[in-house]
Amino acid sequence: MSIVLYISPDPRFEARLDAVLGRGSSSRQRWHDDFGRINPNRIVEACGGSDVEVVCVGPGLPPAMVLGIASAFDRERPDVCVLLLAEPTAELWAGALRTGARDVIAPGTDVATLTGALRRAMEVARRRRSTLERAANRDEPTTANKVITVLSPKGGSGKTTIATNLAVGLGRLHPGEVVLVDLDLQFGDVAASLGLTPTQSMADVTQAPTNLDATMLKVFLTKHGSGVYALCAPETPNEADAISTSDIGTVIDLLRAEFRYVIIDTGAGLNELDLIAVEVSTDLLFVGSMDVASARSLRKELDILDRLGLLSSARHLILNRSDAKVGMDAKDIEALLGMPVAVSVPSSRLIPISCNEGQPVLESAARSPVARALEQLVDRFTRRKSPEPSPSGLRRIGRKESP
Repeated sequence: MSIVLYISPDPRFEARLDAVLGRGSSSRQRWHDDFGRINPNRIVEACGGSDVEVVCVGPGLPPAMVLGIASAFDRERPDVCVLLLAEPTAELWAGALRTGARDVIAPGTDVATLTGALRRAMEVARRRRSTLERAANRDEPTTANKVITVLSPKGGSGKTTIATNLAVGLGRLHPGEVVLVDLDLQFGDVAASLGLTPTQSMADVTQAPTNLDATMLKVFLTKHGSGVYALCAPETPNEADAISTSDIGTVIDLLRAEFRYVIIDTGAGLNELDLIAVEVSTDLLFVGSMDVASARSLRKELDILDRLGLLSSARHLILNRSDAKVGMDAKDIEALLGMPVAVSVPSSRLIPISCNEGQPVLESAARSPVARALEQLVDRFTRRKSPEPSPSGLRRIGRKESP
């Protein structure tokens, strides 16, 4: 049975928690102690070996104490989700991100909102625990498989182009062992970029009448001519509303067990579904371009992931339209983001043409400079050796294109 631990000198909130938890598979425990001399480390130690999944801190505690408890759990029990029950302020939110707290909830919030927050926290806690258990079990055969999530805070950055070409490049080397997941559930265009007309989508997966397993999940995949499988986004945005974080976590786990490479294309920004993918990813691809707004947005996204403690995945920076003459260069971007550029992709009219035709550049213009840059990205996840980089750390690519 999962447990929600309630830490607060105010007993009035207990009744609301009881109304939310009811008589289901979760129970509530209250921390009884001298709240004037509360010791965060003692609380964490007392939870060791228990089934505590969520810790609700507050109301009635000073902000410094609330954040101290959250920080102790983040440091010693990262599998536990911490919710702060206090009036949300900009200062408290900043502290919550810094200490790894999951959410800040006003004590007077309605039962429906509180119920949703608790359920999401439980789902994330279970995903975190599962991830940590897999990491600790070195003999598990699926640990060698890659989950690669493509991220960018801004739309139009080229995430889908990167994701689809990476999938096709890996699929040519490992046919039948690569799956591409479109996690932009409302406006994803993986299907269009690959020229697919899927009969099943993520919405159909989550509405399956029986318990989902790996065999059943394969029924919902659409196969591309390169040998890559795709799990496409729903046809209409409203179908995405019924898809939960637990659904996404289950799907990714099943795919990871079956495929050598799971590539996840995300939407703009960083939502809760994206965080589920990030938590189980082995690699994160950050896509940016040669402008200050893009770089600053990426810096904010990296900061958020750091504050949430999502540090274990390998990170790769993909610089799109890298040859744009806009008064910045790759070194400026690297300095602003604090990470090196892994692959530079030059501007090319072949990219929009390939998107319109539904044929990735690695298939339609395999000898072009932009395709060679994308091959460098593929090489990062295979044993093939890439050409030696130039002294600046970036491969220099000319502007001339092959037809």
